[in-house]
Order: sequence, then structure tokens, then C-alpha cells
Amino acid sequence: MDVVCVVIPTLNRPAPLRRAIESLGRQVGLDEIGVEIIVVDNSADGNAQAPVAEIAARIGLPLRYLHEPRPGVSSARNAGVRAAQGRWVAFLDDDEEADDNWLSGLVETARRTGADAVFGPVNARSEGSAGIEEFSRYFSRQMECADGADITSRAAYLGTNNSMFDRLRCLNDAAPFELSLNSIGGEDSLLLKRLTLSGRRLFWAANAGVIEWVPQSRLNWGYIRKRKFLSGQIRVFVLGMLRPAHWLEMLGWMAVGVAQIGLGGLAMLALSPFGERSRARASVVFSAGLGKVLWMPRFRPALYGSGLVS
Repeated sequence: MDVVCVVIPTLNRPAPLRRAIESLGRQVGLDEIGVEIIVVDNSADGNAQAPVAEIAARIGLPLRYLHEPRPGVSSARNAGVRAAQGRWVAFLDDDEEADDNWLSGLVETARRTGADAVFGPVNARSEGSAGIEEFSRYFSRQMECADGADITSRAAYLGTNNSMFDRLRCLNDAAPFELSLNSIGGEDSLLLKRLTLSGRRLFWAANAGVIEWVPQSRLNWGYIRKRKFLSGQIRVFVLGMLRPAHWLEMLGWMAVGVAQIGLGGLAMLALSPFGERSRARASVVFSAGLGKVLWMPRFRPALYGSGLVS
């Protein structure tokens, strides 16, 4: 029987964490799948311990609590990986809610394809009353491909939110997530790039979806611009962290960034008469391009816990 260890890193989010864990208690199709949940509390004071203990008494699945006081998303993920013993390690963010067939869908795709890692859809919803329609694309992950498709070539567009990895083939290093990125983010992008360069294959599990619950405080164009700027930076600087560095690929992405700056800037000017919404969309393209050009360390703020990196 395959065992999946579900790692949930968390930082000062007791209510969303409770929702994420409870969604794992509703999983179906687990007759031939063993499951263990590992919650990694990255808060300084261990404030998730009491909520986890309360849920553990009624969840119906093995649930372990770990306190990783060293701040940083990489530290939290690495602690979860070290504690995992199953064949598979799945990651669920603490602001996500798994569909009822999430785990069975991930495992079914992995078994059928022989995948080293599998990824599923992320569907954004608003936690409050504000509409999310015009912002949902920036928090969601959808791919126009069939269930079981090989998406190795699209690794740059993936992340660990809603993912499952073969532990021995993908996460066997002492610290698979780069500790130097603890406060910045991009640790998952760097891992995926290293995995694909080593020949690991990534596949799409179209029927293994999660919901990402987005706070109303993030549903504004200012937040989206910051998010896309950071994403643009990550797209480039992780390539410089490879050994040897992939300078030509970095230059290629920087060229994409220059084009986005030009097109986004022109669109901002041209669309100004048509309303703030059209101009705001163009400004997001501009910000994404700017991040790809200004990827250097002096332009990278420490963002862990800010909602951009958490």
C-alpha cells in the first residue's frame, strides 16, 4: 500500500489551517492508500499546537504536529519532508481546501503515468463578500491539457501548492528546499528546475483539485502587481542559482521582461481613457516584466509572512 504524507506548513493562520486539515478528513477513494498528515508550525510561539491537537482527536487520520521555530518557508517545508516516511509527500498550503478526491486523484495519476511528481488544479475563491472574478486568474492554476499529461516542460509555471512528490526520487537531499530563499520565496521553483534537469518527469492530475481561499485584503491591483513582480523575479533568479548558472535562459526571460514592460507600458497609456480596470490589467503585465529585469538581490524585499511569501 502506498503511503502519502501530506505536509501542511502554517504560519499564524489557525482558522484556515483548521479548514485545510478538515478537508483531508473528507477524502474518498483511499482503500489502497495510506495517509498521514504532518502540520509544520513555523510560528515563533507554536500557536498552531492547540488547534491541531483538537482536530487530531476527530479527524480519523494520523496527524502529527511539528514546531519549526526557524522562520522561513524553506525551513518549514524541509522539516515536513524530514518527518515524512511514506513513498509520497504531498503539499497542501494552509489557505487551501482539498477536493474530496484530491489524494486519490494524485495517486491514481502517479500510478498510471509513472510520474516522479504530480500537480493538480488550483481554483481561487474569496473568503469574504468581495467578488474575485477579475482577480481569480492570478491565484488559480489551470492547464489546458488532458489528465495524465506530461507537463515537465511547463515546470516554470508550477509550484508546490497542490503537488505530490516521490520522496526518494525527488526529496532525498538533506534540505531539498533552498534555505537561502527562506524570506524571499522561489524555493519550489528552484527545486522543480533542479528536478527536471536531473531527468525527473512531472504530470498533470486534472481531477485532483484544491480551492485557494483568498482574503479580501489581497483582492486589489496593488497586491497583484507586487505578486507578479515577485513572480517575475523568481522566474529569472532561480536560474542563476543553478550550477552552472543558466545565463542564456536568464537573458531570454529578461528579454521577455523587456517586452512586457514595453507592451504593458504602452497599453497603460492607450487604455487609460477606457477606465481604471483596463489600465490596471496592463499595469500587471508591466510589473511582471519589471520583475524579470530587476531580479538582482538588491531589489528583493524580505516577504515571508507578508502574504506574498507564506
